[in-house]
Amino acid sequence: MKNRTKKLIAIVLILVICTLVGTFIVTQPILNRGIVIGMGVDKTEEGEIEVTVQFAVAGESSAPGAPNRYALVSGTAPTLLSAMDRIARITAYKPAYFHCHMVLFGEKIVREGLLEAAKDLFIEDTVMDDVAVMAVAGTAKETLERSVSMHGASSVYLQQLNKINSSTGGHPAATLKTFITHFETEGYTPSLPWVEAIPVPKAVGGADTGGDEQNYVFDCSKTVLFHPDGKGDVEGKGLTEALALITSPDGMLLHIPTEEGASLDVNVKKCMRHWKINEDGTVTFRAVYFVNVLAENVTESLSDLPNDYVEEHTEDYIGKSIEEGLASESGLDPYSLEGKYHKKYGEKKEPQEISLRLEVSVKRSDA
Repeated sequence: MKNRTKKLIAIVLILVICTLVGTFIVTQPILNRGIVIGMGVDKTEEGEIEVTVQFAVAGESSAPGAPNRYALVSGTAPTLLSAMDRIARITAYKPAYFHCHMVLFGEKIVREGLLEAAKDLFIEDTVMDDVAVMAVAGTAKETLERSVSMHGASSVYLQQLNKINSSTGGHPAATLKTFITHFETEGYTPSLPWVEAIPVPKAVGGADTGGDEQNYVFDCSKTVLFHPDGKGDVEGKGLTEALALITSPDGMLLHIPTEEGASLDVNVKKCMRHWKINEDGTVTFRAVYFVNVLAENVTESLSDLPNDYVEEHTEDYIGKSIEEGLASESGLDPYSLEGKYHKKYGEKKEPQEISLRLEVSVKRSDA
């Protein structure tokens, strides 16, 4: 009987000890960490790097627009890594970046050269390689401070906007890994989506979103192309559409002028595409676009439109858009044609001239 009682007491003590130790091991790292959901990188007037992180605040209201749901903390230092270390030293938490899915680069560092800072961020083990990256008008810190009507934090809004745009024929998505890889691959032109804040009314549907701040949405219909030294030039909306037509057109909406002020709204349902690289430097882009018509401002019924009419105008529009995309204002190669050539032939062959040849066809498919 005594032995049985001793065994029972021993089992209870072991369970209590395991529970206490497990609680200590699991909760302490969480309590000692600040969950970062967004990050911004800027260059100051003095030439230093300012890093701003957006922390999730535990226990706050989850209602959209609720005040104080997220907290911003900034650190400034000569390098990006030392600025990140500065943040860890001035807060009560060690920043945890595993929930950070968005990094923003401010306009000054984009235009003056962000390659060094981006490489420092890439080699930092705590930041995920697949984190999305964007360039913003103004400062990244200012963008993270923006009040957004439909989300509690601008970084969360931009994460969602980036996913929607890149999956429905908007700007091509860019991650930290692909961005750095393009810098280090001969002939490739790195690019980032360009974000601009647009003020909107504070009340949405008559509901007060909380606080007195001006609310914003964000437009990312432009693209930044980067020179090999890391300096970026902002390109227009036409280039963004051309890049989307080549990379991720599925779900893309095209507004196509026809004749005498008429137009077609055409949806790209699917695209089958292929690159062919020839030794003479000719890079052929072959693509078949399957489309359906959503609206036409002349006829009463979309079914009255002949297939040839839709396909001819859409094919002409796509071809012109892609060709015009080559004539970037910065003089850079937005489609990385030289990079595609070197990827196939390496240094064995040098083309006399790189040129793009299009073989585009369009098929109407309303089913």
